[in-house]
Amino acid sequence: IWIWIAEGFVKCEKHETSLFDFGDSYFNELINRSMIQPIDINVEGKARACRVDDMVLDLILHVSTAKNFVTIFDGIKRKTSSQIKVRRLALQNSVVEPTMPQVTMSMSQVRSVIVFMPAINLMPPLSSFHVLRVLDIEGCELHNLRYVGNLYHLRYLRLRSKNYPLKSGELPVEIGNLQFLQTIDIIGLAVEELPWAFVQLRQLMCLRVGENTRLPGEMGNLASLEVLSTVFLDESPNFVKQLQSLTRLRELSMLA
Repeated sequence: IWIWIAEGFVKCEKHETSLFDFGDSYFNELINRSMIQPIDINVEGKARACRVDDMVLDLILHVSTAKNFVTIFDGIKRKTSSQIKVRRLALQNSVVEPTMPQVTMSMSQVRSVIVFMPAINLMPPLSSFHVLRVLDIEGCELHNLRYVGNLYHLRYLRLRSKNYPLKSGELPVEIGNLQFLQTIDIIGLAVEELPWAFVQLRQLMCLRVGENTRLPGEMGNLASLEVLSTVFLDESPNFVKQLQSLTRLRELSMLA
């Protein structure tokens, strides 16, 4: 749902309704129409994930490729013509090939990139992307984030490590330049501390970090925050004082 929001697929004119709640109604409508199947049901009876029937998946792939909605690159064969402008890119590969070539298509119009292991070796440099809104990398190393601070249009950032947990390290402070960021999900990275610049992300609505990640002191500046997970109070003892400023927060996970 957060990806839908980042891409601009979820629009709501009612200010009292959050974009996530509106997107959740889309999700439930797809379930009701049997387009997707809910899995991983939580204690509240809500699906946290879904799967797609094989026949429906084949239809989705056929239509999305024909309409140039997504380009799938596996390092062996392109699923679309190189003459077509790439809008959304999915990198996937079932085998690890050290000599596998990187993607050579133009990335200037790409709005979304999702990388599945072990296709991280196919990933073009971030400097290739000019209008990127969604970046989801599985198998991320912190050195892969060079130039991430230049992705000014980025709304959604999700990073997962190759082998959990990743070697501890700090995220680039330049992430604070990404003023349109709405979602940061780095719960799969063993990052010791979030850069202080994170408190400048005034449009951030969802922040997911590992339980051992120390939060900046001025978290109360993130007035748009709706979801925050996971806060380890031993690592962030001043966080409780900041809670009163987070008036939109509806989901909070804390450990004492």
